[in-house]
Amino acid sequence: MKDVYQRLAEFLDTFPQRFPLNTESGIELRILRHIFTPEEAELFMKLRPKPETAVEIAGRVGADPGEMEKALYEMSHKGQVFRTGKAGSYKYMATAFLVGIVEFQMNRMTPEFAKDMEEFTPILYEATWMKGKTRDLRTIPIAESVDSDAQVMPYESAEEAIKSAKHIAVSDCMCRRMKDLVGTPCSKPLEVCFHFGSGCHYFVENGMGRYISQEEAMAILKEGQEAGLVCQLSASQNPVAMCMCCDCCCGPLRAYKAYEKPSEMVNSNFFARVNEEECIGCELCLERCPMDAIEVDEVARINLDRCIGCGVCAGSCPTEAVKIFRKDKDREFVPEKDLFTATMAIYQQRREQDAIP
Repeated sequence: MKDVYQRLAEFLDTFPQRFPLNTESGIELRILRHIFTPEEAELFMKLRPKPETAVEIAGRVGADPGEMEKALYEMSHKGQVFRTGKAGSYKYMATAFLVGIVEFQMNRMTPEFAKDMEEFTPILYEATWMKGKTRDLRTIPIAESVDSDAQVMPYESAEEAIKSAKHIAVSDCMCRRMKDLVGTPCSKPLEVCFHFGSGCHYFVENGMGRYISQEEAMAILKEGQEAGLVCQLSASQNPVAMCMCCDCCCGPLRAYKAYEKPSEMVNSNFFARVNEEECIGCELCLERCPMDAIEVDEVARINLDRCIGCGVCAGSCPTEAVKIFRKDKDREFVPEKDLFTATMAIYQQRREQDAIP
């Protein structure tokens, strides 16, 4: 019989977001051992990717409902299982590794775990995130950086995501936490990851985040933008999360940056352009660009193959010589309406990509 962690890896690879299998070093199995005991792994594989009560799960697998409730509640507090609902009527479900389980390990991360994640991260993103067209996060520009004639849709606005949210929670950036644990701390703000809707309750109840008002969320957004962080919203038009990312820690940005043409990999509808008559060649934009898309030879010049339209460059320009513009219609990425259809798009595209010889 196969090792339980090998079976768990194969189970996780059935999710739309995929999971790397059979790496040369076996790093994927070491990662799973950090998270699950063998008994927890066996129980996780009995769950479905949709919410069920402990009674329903117990009835389906032939277990005691009370023991099942206790075990699943404990696993949900360890970030191994997603929990929704209120006490007395909780529902539990299996989730993908990324985005999902790994983010939920925030309070369980150790230096040893973080060191293994540093090795695993490029393998993870190359095997999962970079396949297909639809990513689990999409890059949006800083509002103030956008040219007045360039239309920004509501689903492309960080401010609109905050204003339309009924509940908001904020948590530390998991990527920056891991970097700190491996001895390479980041100077960027830490508490800048937003969670909206029902998912924010899970973060707060599990001690990974705190509820905030729209006013505080706007203040945190401004702080992150001033620090040169890139705004990334979750895949669908009704976002469930928003990350504020740096190129030294963020898994997606590091993955994009490794490519010759990041603009072709990222889900973004924008690009930067320089008004050479206004540019004074101060190099502030060069220093802040997360994709190394800018060169300065008397004036700044944008390499559009590398520009992801985040607006970080424009936000620092003292003469407003850099502005963000909208791509042509035939190059736009229109996100799916909701999380389910976005997830199904990821599922189909990543499997089609795997089939390409």
